[in-house]
Amino acid sequence: MRILWFSVTPSLFNPHTNKHNGGGWIASLEQIIKTERNVQLGVTFNFPDSRLRYEKEGVVYYPIQYSKRSWIKKRLTNSDEKEKAEYYLKIIKDFKPDLIQIFGSENDFGVICQHTLIPVVIHMQGCIPPYHNALFPVGMNSFDFVIHRGLSLQRRMIGIRSEPAFHKRAELEIKTIQSCRYFMGRTEWDKNLINLFNPNATYFHCEEALRDSFMNNDKQWSLQESDKVRIISVISNPWYKGVDLILKTAQLLKRFTDLDFEWQVYGVQNIHFYEHKYKIKAVDVNVTTMGTASKEKLVNALCSATCYVHPSYIDNSPNSLCEAQVLGVPVLATHVGGISSLIKDGETGILFPANAPYTLAALIKRINIDKKLAFQLSHKARKQAIERHNPNAIRERLLEIYEQILDQK
Repeated sequence: MRILWFSVTPSLFNPHTNKHNGGGWIASLEQIIKTERNVQLGVTFNFPDSRLRYEKEGVVYYPIQYSKRSWIKKRLTNSDEKEKAEYYLKIIKDFKPDLIQIFGSENDFGVICQHTLIPVVIHMQGCIPPYHNALFPVGMNSFDFVIHRGLSLQRRMIGIRSEPAFHKRAELEIKTIQSCRYFMGRTEWDKNLINLFNPNATYFHCEEALRDSFMNNDKQWSLQESDKVRIISVISNPWYKGVDLILKTAQLLKRFTDLDFEWQVYGVQNIHFYEHKYKIKAVDVNVTTMGTASKEKLVNALCSATCYVHPSYIDNSPNSLCEAQVLGVPVLATHVGGISSLIKDGETGILFPANAPYTLAALIKRINIDKKLAFQLSHKARKQAIERHNPNAIRERLLEIYEQILDQK
């Protein structure tokens, strides 16, 4: 069967350009499926290259060269949806797929659903409408990006325009979901969203692939013989990822406990805006931003941590949380989005409400004291995560989904 992916990253064509240091989960999925003899895989993605197609290790790659329009041009001109659709159809005509798989319902690729009779399945990632609902932390609004320091001009403009931009993207995503017949996802959260927006659609459950550096690794978490409490978080830049919660919680730990702790935040480099907004200096509360780390460095940091904290206000199935579980790191995570499909509270991790710094501070203190609880969370989460992200099981399930869709066709 000929399967054409529309990917939000260059996948294995150039895995080091997608900010994941060794490839993200789509690259990991390609690694799993590209050697399947019954599948001829094509991958389409945005990339600064004008050539139509490349062939590499049996996979056909279609880079889409595009130039980002400024927000002013977007305001003054009509959508370039038609132009994009024509180019996507050109790629489809060249590859001649039996089935098209789109990664993410929130991107421009969804326009394909309205322009082809070839079966299309959308592989859910996030979902903008509920993300829009949780866009800003409590106490933050668009005006903060005008008055507070610590942001580049680009990030400042993104913040000011976040509300209307997310509203527009949310409506476009709902339109995309309503125009597609097949969906693939991995949590009850994204399944419920599909049922809400498109009750006549068919939903298939398929787990997420993780990076080899985490799945095929002899290292795993162990409790360190040290009085130092090491907290790790791996997040990205959007406002809803919980940087404010980290600062607030660290401040409470400093004030109300005698813990000798350090909180390393990977994935972001600059949190000056949050420091200014919430009047909390990272250095004063033992928080250090680590930027983007190599996979080897991240594995080592996680394996020597006391716990992993996921502070996001909204998420579907964050890779960073799953990677921590695979290594056996005790996880504390906000009870939002699809995270409850990854964590059974009290067994494979601990869930706490969003925007609950007092609760989180108490939980960090508890997990440092209760070694038995930490070991139990570690053992059960690692066992579940290894089964959940098993590459062979994911390959078999993906092929099964492809066949079921083609049979219905």
